[in-house]
Amino acid sequence: HLEKRPASAAAVDSARANLASTFVNAFVNLGFGADKLMLPEGNKWLYKNKEHGMTSAAASLGALLCWDVDGGLTQIDKFLYMSDTNIKAGALLAVGILNCGVRNECDPALALLNDYVEPGAETPQLKMGALLGLGLAYLGTRKAEVLEQLVPVVADLDTPLEVVAMASLSLGLTFAGSCHEDITQTIIAALMEREEASLETESLTRLLCLGVGLLYIGRQGEADLALELAKAVPGEAGAYCAITLETCAYAGTGNVLKVQRLLGLAGEHNNKEEEEEEAAAV
Repeated sequence: HLEKRPASAAAVDSARANLASTFVNAFVNLGFGADKLMLPEGNKWLYKNKEHGMTSAAASLGALLCWDVDGGLTQIDKFLYMSDTNIKAGALLAVGILNCGVRNECDPALALLNDYVEPGAETPQLKMGALLGLGLAYLGTRKAEVLEQLVPVVADLDTPLEVVAMASLSLGLTFAGSCHEDITQTIIAALMEREEASLETESLTRLLCLGVGLLYIGRQGEADLALELAKAVPGEAGAYCAITLETCAYAGTGNVLKVQRLLGLAGEHNNKEEEEEEAAAV
């Protein structure tokens, strides 16, 4: 504590501390509808965060107001009209979090988020917030309207990879355990048609793989056909997709053979990395 530190480092620490406080506050007051950070009128906590921290802070409103469709959406609505993209994206995600597990004949989440998913309608950041919001709002419901809206997003090669990744995850969440063949083929086709280099450099590629895995969560042998399709994806992305799919399919089953296989994979050494280290040493 006595060590002198640059002002920039202190600012980073402050932003991290504020972000941590935002998450703790959201979980402690989940569904309570009241807190001392975000909801009091005139509170400036939102602006004590930076960039993605502002997105998280705005999204935390969904947790604080969770399941209160009538009163909660009114409090989130004003953030949807702000000029700051980070705040707006967080508000879209908040709509999804608030509606998670709620069944309402008016479908407010679909009505509010649908416009932000349309092709060319918004920036990638806003689309990602809306897409994840839809996945959370309709988690496990297998809602046909979500399928119709998100499959074209995944199939479109002009859509940025990070947006495709979020749409794939949302489809996996909405149709979890459904073994939906059309969604499986669409996501795996997206992996096959994208350049291998871009898939390996973009960290969010793993969300496409997770989207496929969630479709077969706990379904064991029913994932065999999808597993063969995943193995056809070239490069590291294909290997990652196959392992993710297999792990999700046997999640919670206690299957000894699968556990032994995964332990064997975990114990393998990456020869490529070792060769690179040896070359650098020489």
